[in-house]
This record gives sequence, C-alpha cells and structure tokens, in this order.
Amino acid sequence: MKCSGGVRVVDGLPSLSRRALLPILAAVLAPQGLDTPVFHTAFGPRPALAVEPSLETFTGPDGFSWKTPASWGKPQMQTLPDGRQLVVSVDPNDADFNVFFASTPVQADYSSLGSFGNLDYVGGTFLPQCPVGQCTLERDGIAGRMISQSASRGGYTFEYSIQQQGQPMRRLRTQMLLQTEEGRGKAIVTLTAQCTEGRVGELSPTLTAIIDSLALPGK
Repeated sequence: MKCSGGVRVVDGLPSLSRRALLPILAAVLAPQGLDTPVFHTAFGPRPALAVEPSLETFTGPDGFSWKTPASWGKPQMQTLPDGRQLVVSVDPNDADFNVFFASTPVQADYSSLGSFGNLDYVGGTFLPQCPVGQCTLERDGIAGRMISQSASRGGYTFEYSIQQQGQPMRRLRTQMLLQTEEGRGKAIVTLTAQCTEGRVGELSPTLTAIIDSLALPGK
C-alpha cells in the first residue's frame, strides 16, 4: 500500500480517504461538475420540450444499473485516473435535464454510509461551501439549499437546489449507496438527476423514479 495526499493505492488501484472523498463527490455533483469533456463532447444546450419521458434500465460500469429516459440514447462514460467512473445522460432537447452517475473507490474499512458521517453532515457536503458562512449569490456567486433528506434502503437520498449567478436555479435529487465486497468497502456510488427549477412540477415524478431505480450489482 502506498499513500499520496488523500489517496491510498491498494493492489495497484487508488482508494480515496474520508478526508478527500466527500469534497470530490460534492464537486462532481454540482452543476459545474458537468463541465467535463465527456459532457461537452456529446451535448449542448437546446430548447426544452415538455414531454414526460418513458424510462428504460441501463446497466453501467461494474454492473450498476438505473433507469434513464428511453429517448435519450446511449449514455456517455468516462474513467478518470483516480479510478472514478462517470456516466452522463442528457435530454437531447434540454441539456439542463440530465442524469449523472459516479462510482468512486473507497478504502476497505468503510462498512456503511455512516463511515462518512451522519445524514446531516453528508448532506451538507453537496451544497456549495464558502469561507464565510452560508453561500449567497450576492457575495459568492453561488447558493444552495437542502430541501429534504432521508436514509432508506441502505442509502442516503437528498433533494436540494443550487443556483449560480447568471444561471437558472437547478433542482437536484441524489441517491448515495455504498458498494461492499465480502463486507469490505469497495466504492461509494451516487446517482443524481437534475433539471431547472422551472421544470420541477413537470419532471418531479421522473427525477424520483430515476434515483430510486439505482441498484448495486446483483441486487
């Protein structure tokens, strides 16, 4: 085992420490976290169409599965040097309506989501973090608010809003699970569905159905 900063290398694979992991998860799940090559290569802003999509099951990296709108086409996948696996699906008519999957290697001594902290603590990491108290649009150019959070089905579920200056407010729903192997931690997995606040009334059932569909391999 070798160590470098917040990353341990076990059997040749990077494994992020508790100190390093949660800020990384928060970064990739925020709206600006979709500012990645895999996203921009495939998608761009287009006008929205008010059509509630039908869903189909997609099987992603290492056998994880979840539902995505059938009309969106094949999701785009990317593996990062630190071992994270990312999958992005985007409405071809509205790039602000999208689904984002992330699987991040963790140390083997993670036995439950409680290893990351309680529900309130973990939920706070998904909101913007600013040096002086709660972030505001006026001072920090970004703001966020937790709407609801719950622990069920062995996972954490969060609904929250984030707005960046000059951009529409976004509503996000995230399901967070821990993958284990023989009782030892293997990966922290998140699935986030988001849309602009103006489409929440129309798309709320779809957002919920998507994140509730996340399943670990063999489940």
